[in-house]
Amino acid sequence: MNFLLETLLYIFYCLLLLWSIKKWSFFSKSNVSFSILAGLFTTKIAVGFALYGIYTQFYTVRGEADIFKYFDDSAIVFNALWDNPLDYFRLVFTSAPDDQHFYENYYVKMNHWANLHDSIFYGDSVFMIKVNAFLRLFSWGSFHIQSLFFNYLSFIGLVGVYRAFKHFLNIKSSYLIIVVVGLPSVLFWSSSVLKESLLLLFLGGICYQILVMNLQGKLAMKRLGIIVLLLYLLALLKFYILFALAIPILAYIINTQIKIKYPILTYIMLTLCFLTLFFNSSLLQVLVLKQHDFLTLVSNTNAGSYYEIPYLEANFTSVISAIPNGILNTFIRPLPQKGMSIMAYPAIVENGIILLGIIYTIPTMLKAKNWGENTNTLLFIVFFTFLLFAVIGITTPVAGALVRYKVAALPFLAIFIFYFFEQRKSIQ
Repeated sequence: MNFLLETLLYIFYCLLLLWSIKKWSFFSKSNVSFSILAGLFTTKIAVGFALYGIYTQFYTVRGEADIFKYFDDSAIVFNALWDNPLDYFRLVFTSAPDDQHFYENYYVKMNHWANLHDSIFYGDSVFMIKVNAFLRLFSWGSFHIQSLFFNYLSFIGLVGVYRAFKHFLNIKSSYLIIVVVGLPSVLFWSSSVLKESLLLLFLGGICYQILVMNLQGKLAMKRLGIIVLLLYLLALLKFYILFALAIPILAYIINTQIKIKYPILTYIMLTLCFLTLFFNSSLLQVLVLKQHDFLTLVSNTNAGSYYEIPYLEANFTSVISAIPNGILNTFIRPLPQKGMSIMAYPAIVENGIILLGIIYTIPTMLKAKNWGENTNTLLFIVFFTFLLFAVIGITTPVAGALVRYKVAALPFLAIFIFYFFEQRKSIQ
């Protein structure tokens, strides 16, 4: 595609997506003005271009650049549309065919279709290649248009998170949408062709479907079906997110259907049940091997933001004892150090703001009356955040990777802090 045609198509899609933000009831019923929504979306677009610039100017090995690797591999799948349309359909919409024809014509030509570093815990590259190959039907191979689509999908997810928790926690402030969308790590890693964009879409979709059921006052099979589908897609993308989400979402639903005097008991009991199952299943070995694979990868690549973490063994004591250190690392890293990447600075500032926000609101958090009828929703955020931070903290020895992996929890954590910030402000 030549530059002029690509530019015209990009402008067309930009205007079309902005029009949808203005007209689609999903956005218009968010009680956020179109000008703010459009401003946030265009900010994400600008960040997407900045991310492209960073990866083309400073990380010049295209095959190793996260924003390009799945997009580039998807070209091989997409080209099958012209030579053998049935192959394209099977590659994109079915499980990967396992035969010599597909191996010789497609798999061997791609760098990430069979990624040795994929696992049940850390995601499936095949899914990302499939999504990119499908979106190429509309982008016609333009990376910037593809980035625009991913930007829009993540924006839908973030608005879904905002709408759900604004309603559940009865937060009046219009600044909440900026808090959800504007965190540096969230803004940065959800603004291009990356897994985080789809991850936030699925999480936001789940939250929004729960919101709709809450407003309807019933468990609708249609909504439950959509939630199950989104959970399945989430598992394909990053299974460890599903692992961290399953406990709090189940506890939340139980507490909404059965009025329990102390909702935290449901969360604790389910956590203990899940941990019992986990330590008596093959998932324990998968988790341990994932950390070992990550440590091996780091030793071979000499990652600049590496830090030491406890070496896991496949037993209860080893994993449980590593969790406090893992959670702490996830909250505070990356730490300032000589020679660190320029991309670490926003994350350091972000961590500082989050930690100061927690410290500032602790007196308000400690008063039970400030939780009140919102206890169940707030516990959902707490357990999801800490379970996710625990999993990634005990398996990830690289601060750069840690920053990306925790993006899924940051909008929720920011909402939690913002809620108690508003509570403290109202008291004063």
